[in-house]
Amino acid sequence: MNVDDATQQARQRLDDARKKALDAAEDARIRVRDAQDVAVSTAREAARDAQERARAVADAMPAGLAVRLLSSMVGIPLLLGLVFFEISPAAPGLLFVVALASVSVLGAGEFFRAMRMRHFRPSSILAYIAVFVSHFAAWSVSRSVLEQLLPALLVVLLIGTLIHQVVRRETEPLVNTGVTLLGVFYAGWLMSYLIQLRSFPGFVSPTPFPSTPYGAWMVLYVMAMTWTTDAGAYFVGRRFGKHKLAPSLSPNKTIEGSIGGIIFAVLMGLAWGRWINIPVVHCVVLGILCGVLGQIGDLCESAMKRDVGIKDFGGIMPGHGGVLDRFDSLLFTAPVCYYYLVALVVGGK
Repeated sequence: MNVDDATQQARQRLDDARKKALDAAEDARIRVRDAQDVAVSTAREAARDAQERARAVADAMPAGLAVRLLSSMVGIPLLLGLVFFEISPAAPGLLFVVALASVSVLGAGEFFRAMRMRHFRPSSILAYIAVFVSHFAAWSVSRSVLEQLLPALLVVLLIGTLIHQVVRRETEPLVNTGVTLLGVFYAGWLMSYLIQLRSFPGFVSPTPFPSTPYGAWMVLYVMAMTWTTDAGAYFVGRRFGKHKLAPSLSPNKTIEGSIGGIIFAVLMGLAWGRWINIPVVHCVVLGILCGVLGQIGDLCESAMKRDVGIKDFGGIMPGHGGVLDRFDSLLFTAPVCYYYLVALVVGGK
């Protein structure tokens, strides 16, 4: 074989190899494209399936529940920060006091706005000042500082309200004074018992958290039992509710839901209470107290709203209504739990 033939054969082999390589590359491209098409199709089907499942969940979810959950996702971290954050060891819980006092003033504003719908004319400015100061009075009393601030506040409020009503020449000064005082005690003083709870002395280290103020955990404990009552009553009532609890006040509440709420509160009381070393018997009693009083507080507020002719006191908290709509149960549970804890749990330490 001469040199030209060898060169020709080499070129032929090179062309064949090049052709095979091109064919292989084309085949690979086709396979990649097919794989991409399959992946895109699969992803679209998965996305469509996820959308359908999400739509089914949304359809099955009670109206407003999604908004409540989203609102809670924002509110819970904020609450935890306010309860646990310390500005200074010399002023424990001060940030919580300021925040709660501000919230209570908003609640008082909702209350007085509703009362004006019944043509009452409370002394609102005096009431707002009293509500705000009442939280610092509670904080001072709990720390054995300025213990006369609270009685002094009540004296100034009563005298100031009567004078204001007389100066304005109101035709119903007695009723307006009563409404003013009710708003201060309901939206202000009852709420301030959360500050009393926050002021419990000592520290606790529930697993896996480090040593943190005992009072902060007590605030969350009472809140957890109270709001678990609401959730338990709601879901049990929707599933098993048949017998109306108080149709003239709250047509959707049922006896079955009420019992479910109490059971949920006791379970939460046991789980959380044992976590922070509260004896079992007190956990059960506190759960029952929160389960019963929380629902009574809710019904009492329903009675007030029905009297005024409104559905909610406000709308500042999406999915929950106003401040009073969210904290109505807590206004009853916090004071009673505080005195129970002082008498039988914390006082015995």
